Amino acid sequence: MLGNYLTTSARTVLRHKTHLTLNLLGLTAGLASALLVLLYANYEMGFDKMHPNADNTYRLEQLFVPVNQRFPVSSPAMKNLLQNYDERINLTRLNNDALSVRLSESSQQLTLEWSLAVESNITDFFQIEVVSGDLAATLAQPHQIALSESQAKRLFGSENAIGQKLQASEQHYTVTAVYSLPKQSHLQADSLRRISDGVEASSLAMNNVYSYLYLPDDVNKTAMLQQLSNQLNQQAYAGQHISELQLRPLTDIHLHSALAYEFKINGSANTVNICLFLAALLLLIAAINFINMSTARAATRAKEVGVRKALGASRSQLFVQFMLESILMACCAGLLATVAVELVLPQFNLLIDRPLELIYVGSFGLILLGSVFSVGILAGIYPAVFISAFDAKKVLSGDFQRGNTAIWLRKSLLVLQGAITIALLVASIVLQQQLQLLQNQPTGYQRDARLIIKDIDNEQLFWDESQSLLQSLLKVEGVNTASILDMQLTHSISQAMEIHLPGQTQTSALPPVAQMGAGFNIARTAGLTLLAGRDFSEAYQSDWYQIHSDHATAAIIITESLARKAGYSQLQDAIGQQWLLPGNTPTLRMKIVGVVADIQIGSALTQQEPLLLICGRSPMNYSNIMLKIQAEQPMMVRANIEQVLSNRLQRQDLRLSWLNDDYTSLYQNQQRQGKVIAIFAALAIALTCIGLFGLAAFSAEQRSREVAMRKVLGASRFSLVNLLANEYIKLMAISAILAIPTTFWILERWLAEFSERISQNPLWYLLAALTTFTICWCTVAALAWQVASRKPAMVLRQQ
Repeated sequence: MLGNYLTTSARTVLRHKTHLTLNLLGLTAGLASALLVLLYANYEMGFDKMHPNADNTYRLEQLFVPVNQRFPVSSPAMKNLLQNYDERINLTRLNNDALSVRLSESSQQLTLEWSLAVESNITDFFQIEVVSGDLAATLAQPHQIALSESQAKRLFGSENAIGQKLQASEQHYTVTAVYSLPKQSHLQADSLRRISDGVEASSLAMNNVYSYLYLPDDVNKTAMLQQLSNQLNQQAYAGQHISELQLRPLTDIHLHSALAYEFKINGSANTVNICLFLAALLLLIAAINFINMSTARAATRAKEVGVRKALGASRSQLFVQFMLESILMACCAGLLATVAVELVLPQFNLLIDRPLELIYVGSFGLILLGSVFSVGILAGIYPAVFISAFDAKKVLSGDFQRGNTAIWLRKSLLVLQGAITIALLVASIVLQQQLQLLQNQPTGYQRDARLIIKDIDNEQLFWDESQSLLQSLLKVEGVNTASILDMQLTHSISQAMEIHLPGQTQTSALPPVAQMGAGFNIARTAGLTLLAGRDFSEAYQSDWYQIHSDHATAAIIITESLARKAGYSQLQDAIGQQWLLPGNTPTLRMKIVGVVADIQIGSALTQQEPLLLICGRSPMNYSNIMLKIQAEQPMMVRANIEQVLSNRLQRQDLRLSWLNDDYTSLYQNQQRQGKVIAIFAALAIALTCIGLFGLAAFSAEQRSREVAMRKVLGASRFSLVNLLANEYIKLMAISAILAIPTTFWILERWLAEFSERISQNPLWYLLAALTTFTICWCTVAALAWQVASRKPAMVLRQQ
């Protein structure tokens, strides 16, 4: 019986080739999109789940209240507080310190950017595959180092890395292990070595490690964080409310954490959710097309149903037959979708920046089977129920008439398709407009023709009074100005200070102010807008941070918002004022020499904060050089700069980037969302056109006699085209009425996440609706024109 059903299903499907082609196109596009997205979602949601005890492991993070920023780092001394709270809490600490090494018999330095100093119990928290050597012994002894597989190849090529010597400043390391980390781990480590006693002995106020905790299930996390935050503020910050401890589940880091100082650029839960939602919409549109065309052609199957029922077939048997037809169609579409996925996967991997693979025996095979059968059942269940319910007596006696239920269903589903199309078109426009606003909004600094040289040892910059490296770079032809910053403008601020203003009382005290170390000519080099005063200048040597017998001095530039908070209604009044940094040893006296327009540090997803730039002072180990380059030949100038740096620093792995590129990369998740939504909107329009084409072809065929009679009575072709198309235009109008308010509400909620956002323009909704109407009219009109062009005599004779 099953074989008979399959044979009948195959014959029926092949008999209607136009119906077959349209259904296959729609289901293949929907399934291919769903397969790609499900592969991506499965990969993203699998991050860090392979690690031991992943479900009970958390990263300790801090919200620093003065700068309203969350950071993934904490103090090494938190270990004692945690284990005093509950001795069952297990903890491992990682300290990242970029390590500049050179090989024996070589003067060239190479940087291991993510060189981690770790505790020996790191393998209790992270899955680390030892390729060669002994990792446990490496982490138990000083002066030994383990290299990642990629770094071992980078440093030693095909030569065995075990036993090789590396020199880092005054330290000598022996490579005693090579390891690899899973690709689906947020952790990145170029090398591993034993954490130093100095790091372990740091004070509570020093935040320089990543701390991962194993917490038993019965620990009250809220109570623990509250108690430890109070202890931290009491012991490290003299009772001030500076830090709030927070926990991040290990398996949530990749999709839900986008903080400064992450090991990698993490993914985005929003992007995954949007992709899943859009894939579901495409599958829904494809299923709607199948349902619409199946129910529209139900009358052509009525006689077959009547005959089968007269011969004894039950309704359940007919239901199984029609479901098999649907699943057979879905299976064919699944095969074609697999071929499509194979072809487009390399380009899709470039779009999402992930190494997705098709492993048919593994997760992809399960996703494929689940998707195919889900679509087959979803798309086929209503047509199977509807067609198998035909009354045999009425069908065979010629008294069969189609009911209104199927017609209303088709119209309702077509309205839903149109609403989805309009919503996706508007979403594409809004996302692109918001992205343009973010990338083009005033940031308080100039991004064009600014070259950033990253992570230079401060021995060459802030701690070098002669600044000979900067002087060498200024001699390069094409370099206009140069300055230094101990942080990047596209990163979050991680330094804040409490300052004392003249005449300040306890009630009028400013909250701690975000600060950044800078060099001479910073306003000119970064393109800051001076509103009062001047730039840091070599003509005023007193600008540079200097230590005297009982105090230190430095010049500062403040932002406009900080000047207003300090009570200066006239910005010029701030110039020459002296602010103190109490608690610093020695006490720092800071003289305001300039006021600049507010600066957006990081992305527009964070609020602008008042900022203070201090000349020549930095507690950081590494800083950055900013160069303003002549725009005519930037690549040639960059090559010359790289040559100078290579000669001076004896390094071949310097990190240079254009400030504009760094700023654009801040919004890569939003860019990815924009591309995905645009692609899915195009696919949704294509699938809607396929559905419209199928329905319009059937409707035009059904009304061909009416069209012929109207033509005999003098109707023009254009009026006949409008007659057939108007029904669908009315349905699209209902789609617009439903889609516009819903889409507006959803997009308003999304835009509310941004500190700088666009206002939605009604013209975008009008444009999306007109586009949908135009596509609908053109699709239907093309078929209607063909029907209206037939000779009436031929049509009426056939009827």
